[in-house]
Amino acid sequence: MTNKYGIYQSTSKSCIFYKQDADGNQSTFNIFVAPLKEKDGKNTIFAFIDNEQMKKENWITTKDLDIKEIINAFNGWAEDAPLLFELEAQKSMSECLSSILKKV
Repeated sequence: MTNKYGIYQSTSKSCIFYKQDADGNQSTFNIFVAPLKEKDGKNTIFAFIDNEQMKKENWITTKDLDIKEIINAFNGWAEDAPLLFELEAQKSMSECLSSILKKV
């Protein structure tokens, strides 16, 4: 059985994706871009996976993330997602992370 996927929110500073199983349990994948740090001129990315309702291990990181780490975590979280959702999610992530991507 496959999960249902969707996008809760997509802005220039955050993205929240969800998946829902057949029983209605949900998990979310969250990305937030923190304000620019004055001392080093870098934005910080925070990401976490909330698996509480699906009774699976949560994932969170508070360190400065690499874009590849986010993509790898997302791909693991959305491993059975339909192609159309993956394309929409990639578009949403690129808009959310555009301030970071321009500096890379």
